[in-house]
Amino acid sequence: MAVYLVCEGFLPGLDRRVLGTLVIQFHNLAVLIEPAGGSKGHGAVRAYLESRSPQHVAIAVEDRDYRPGAVANGTWANRAGRRFIWRRHEIENYLLHPRVILELFNDFRAAGASWANVLPATEPDVSVLLQSLAFPLFEDHAAQVVRHELVQVINAAGGLSFGPQTPAPPAGAHVCGYAQWLTALHQEAARLCQTSGTVAKLPDLQPAAITARYDAHLAQVQNPVFLTSGNYLIEMKGKDLLAALSRHLVGLGAPALLNQATVADELLRMLERIYQPNLVYQPDDFAELADILRQY
Repeated sequence: MAVYLVCEGFLPGLDRRVLGTLVIQFHNLAVLIEPAGGSKGHGAVRAYLESRSPQHVAIAVEDRDYRPGAVANGTWANRAGRRFIWRRHEIENYLLHPRVILELFNDFRAAGASWANVLPATEPDVSVLLQSLAFPLFEDHAAQVVRHELVQVINAAGGLSFGPQTPAPPAGAHVCGYAQWLTALHQEAARLCQTSGTVAKLPDLQPAAITARYDAHLAQVQNPVFLTSGNYLIEMKGKDLLAALSRHLVGLGAPALLNQATVADELLRMLERIYQPNLVYQPDDFAELADILRQY
């Protein structure tokens, strides 16, 4: 029997390294990690791995992105499931915990970096810094949420891509002929026209409705509670926050090599140093994932 964990990204991507460190190695699990590439490959990779043997088990964990928290929570409620969604936006969000960042700042200071002397020296002060970095990203974040919601609205009305199904060949033939293909093309064109007309009339896609939706989301994130509660570290795109942190450090005098990828690597090193199940994160997705994998 082989147990696989399918994750986002490519070899040797950040997702694979975080999971290898905090789930597989920490809990000493005999589990193989398989990156799925983009965000839509999990199901196909998992199906392929399980098709190789009836004894193979493949568990997939996906980025939450802009999906509602209830959707992610629902996947963890089913411990026998094979597909789970991070409770935070993406893997970078777990690296951006103030406790982990404080550990990194202390490491910079211990190494004698003069520019690090102005960095926050307490966890609450690190939180204040992160909030200041998040604030300029609010309008973009709210727009991304709106875009995700409108895509769901459009998809519910029907596919807008032209993709006629290959018709059945006539009796005695191996491929479709002129008549079969022409009928299929006409039918798909008619379906697309009808769907397009339906989408064009959707109330949610009218300018006033889009403006109202955008303003509502922006008001939610501009509410001080969004920052003070720490929800911004859960909901907002971790890669953007990580890039903002990198720019801030370089602006203070840190080496230009301390880019987004390098900061992520350094934060993972800090997280490996301080991580204990259910102490850094509540709930702890890494610990729960390890428990799920351990049952196989």
